[in-house]
Parts: sequence; structure tokens; C-alpha cells
Amino acid sequence: MKVLFIHPNEYLSIGIPTGIAQLSAVLKNAGHSVDIFDFTFVKTEDDAEYLQKNANQGVYLPTEYTLEDLVAKDPVISLEKAFSEKIAEFEPELIAVSVMTGLFDKVINLLNKIPPACKVVFGGVHPTICPEHTLSYDIVDYICVGEGEEFLIELCDCLESGKDISKVKNLGYKKDQIIHINESRAFIDMDDLPVPDWSLFDQRHLFRPFLGHVYKGSFFVMSRGCPCRCTYCVNASLRNKLKECGRYFRCQSPKTTIKHIAHLKEHYGATWFKFADDSITFFTDEQLEELATGLQPLNIQFGCSIRPETTTAKKVNQLKTMGCVAATVGIESGSEMLRKNVLNRKMTNGQIENAIELLRNAGIRVSTFNMLGIPTETREDIFKTIALNKKCGIDAVNVYIVYPYPGTELSNKYQVSCLEDDGTVISVSKAAQFAMSAMVPAEVEGLLKTFELYTLLPEELWPLIKVAESDTHASRIILCVLKDNAIKISKLRSIDHFCE
Repeated sequence: MKVLFIHPNEYLSIGIPTGIAQLSAVLKNAGHSVDIFDFTFVKTEDDAEYLQKNANQGVYLPTEYTLEDLVAKDPVISLEKAFSEKIAEFEPELIAVSVMTGLFDKVINLLNKIPPACKVVFGGVHPTICPEHTLSYDIVDYICVGEGEEFLIELCDCLESGKDISKVKNLGYKKDQIIHINESRAFIDMDDLPVPDWSLFDQRHLFRPFLGHVYKGSFFVMSRGCPCRCTYCVNASLRNKLKECGRYFRCQSPKTTIKHIAHLKEHYGATWFKFADDSITFFTDEQLEELATGLQPLNIQFGCSIRPETTTAKKVNQLKTMGCVAATVGIESGSEMLRKNVLNRKMTNGQIENAIELLRNAGIRVSTFNMLGIPTETREDIFKTIALNKKCGIDAVNVYIVYPYPGTELSNKYQVSCLEDDGTVISVSKAAQFAMSAMVPAEVEGLLKTFELYTLLPEELWPLIKVAESDTHASRIILCVLKDNAIKISKLRSIDHFCE
């Protein structure tokens, strides 16, 4: 059977999606043909205009070439025309969409404008958490609730042979206007998974700049699930929904990981990976030791995410031996009260500071995750987060406004829906409108665009940064000037790291 994957994505948000890469490998091993329609490199008029306006705005060390250079000669085309051309070229017998909540409407709109002459199945987090909402659209024939590897093979085999699909485990479907959700299947053994299929994707996904050099590589996942129950994360709901499928959090054996990484290096020249596990420090000392022994001879570099309360000197040394050069630590909030009582993240500021110090002492570059718009959060709380970043000497911050995704404890507790009155999903870019914090949405959005400035620039400039929080012509000019200075500081710090 000919299966066309759709990867809804933001323009130039590069990185091979691990789920589709794994499903493609499984399907090909089962004898099916696979292709992909990937939004990532479809340059529309809006994207071309954005590139022109934001040229040379990067905060990293300059590299021999940039991602923008790689797409400079791409034609400008509408998403609809590009999709129509892909349909005509491949003639799929099944379209498989892997989708999260934030991009759900974008792919629904595309399919409604260009209805394919074949069945459509949706999988991923949104269909699993919101099966009824997903199946309420006529364009969606089936959904996968849970993992898709064994499900998709069975679905393809049934459709190809004309067999009854009503007993396919993990399947959701409509019959006589009634939604049916079938029995769940057991989680797959991660050591039974083949090497992810990177050949399916535009190889520009492998562009990995780091400290003035360009490497090749992408995401790699060694585990599935998460043992934590953060209130803003959907993992707790997924664990409850899929509790009959087996142990929710599980890891691939180090032996399998080493074999897969070696294959990706040999076949794609990959030497820089982003381990996309929720936290690599969930792994035991024994697992990390085996990974270090096996990965060190491959001479790879990687970045990863870290839970500070599970970070020890021994684990950091093991990560360094494995090839870790960058780590992102979840601060989320500098207020211990908000972290513990609202987000259910029970680490202390001292544990965060200790983890960052261990990483920096090992020569690992540290960035942080930070949240704004947390329920009951005040402006004072946000400046606690800024102060913690400054105290730890962080020079690269990721900051976002809390979005109450369906199925999360935040969404249930505060009774907020991510749907507009017309049934469309509220854009992630409009997360401030949920107004869960003690501040008005405009103030939260102002702090979002200036958060990095507060962390990078001296406090003497903070009154000017506050002016830049507003949305006037004068404040936008001030914001641009301040950003130029922040970029220079960030680049100087990057050079310091690079020289070390």
C-alpha cells in the first residue's frame, strides 16, 4: 500500500520528527511504499516576507552558511498547490497525519481544501487525548489512539486486502454517525523498533549549527513516556488513558541505542544529535555508563533535557563522556511556591542551581526552559524567574506562555477549553488570552518579548526594557535597539564558550 505521511509544521522548524521516522521504517519493513508531505520547507508568500524582514537576526556565532542560505532558491508556492502536486505525483492509497493540538486546524483546513481520493488516518497526541473532536471532522476517517507502529501495519493490511477493520486495536472510527474506539494494544518493545527512517525527509532537516560550526544530525529518542506528573503536561493523561497498554515510561536498551546511532552516523554523516527524551537523567547510572562506553568511540556530540532534581555529579560526568555538549534545564518558574503548588515540580531553587553548576563545571553549555502566564502568577513571580536565570549565569533562555492543552491538569482544574466558539483550536501564539495569571494578557505578552532582554542586559537598562514591553511605535524602536545589544552580548558569551 502507498502511504503518504503529512507532517504539519512551522516553516523552517527543522528536525526530523521521531514518530514519523519510526513509522516509515516499520511500514517499509512490512513491504509498503511511503512518501511525505512536509510543511517545513514549503515557502509561502508569508514565509518569504518573514525571511526578508528577519535576515541576520540570529544570536549565535556566525557559520559558513545558514539555513536561510539553503532555502534561498526555493520557489514560493502555496501550501495547497504543493500538496496537490504531491498527491498527483505519489497517488497515495492512505494518508497518515501525525498531529499535535497547535497545528490541528492547519492540516484540517488543507485537507478540506484539497480532499484526497483515499482514506485519512490521524495519529499523535491530539487524536489520542481528543478522539471525539478529531473524528468530528468528515475528512478524518480513522484515528490511532496510542502507539502507531503495529496499528498502522495492521490497518494497511486490512485496507489492502479488504478485511474488516472493526477489530483493529487502537483504532477509532465512525459508523452510522457513531464513534467507536477499539480495544487498546500493548505498548511495543522499544528494542523491537528498527532504525528511524531519515531517508524519507528533506536532508536540510539535518542542519545543526553549534558554536560557529555546522554539523549534521537530528532528534533521537531513547525512551517513551515520563514518570512525572507536571500539571501543564499531557503525560499524566496519556498514562491514565493508556494504562492497560503496559508500563508507560520505558527505555530502549543502551545496546539498541548505540547500534541505531552508529547506523545514522554511517548512513547520514550524523555527528550531532538532540536526545529528545523528557529528561536524560531519568536513566539509571548503569544505563548511562553503558551508553557512555558505547557512544564514546562514535565521537558524537549531543544536546539533551535535564530534570535538576535527578542530576548528580556522576551522571553529569557520564553525559560528558557520552558526548554531551549542551543541556536545557527546566526552571519554568523562579517561584518555588508556584513550581510546587501549581506546576507540581517539586525541586528547589538550590537543586536547580546545583544542577546548572555541575553542568557548567563539566564544560556543558546550559540553556533553560521558562514559563509565563502560570495560574495566579504575578509580575513579581516572573522577576524571580529572571533573577534565577541571572544568578545561574544563563546566556540562552527558552520562554513561552503556558498553554492549557486538553487533557492536562491545568486545563481540567481551571476549566479552560482550547477551542474557539466555532470549534477551531486557539493558536498557541494566543496563549495569553487564557488569562490564568494575575496579570492582564497584554502584560504577559510584553514580558514574553522582553524576558531575554531582562536576563541578558544590566539592571540599569531595565526601565528602558519596561518601556519596550508595550506595543507602540516608540517602544518597538527601543525593542530593536535593545535586541541588537542583547545579540552582541549573547554572541560574546558564545565566543567565550567556544574558546573554552
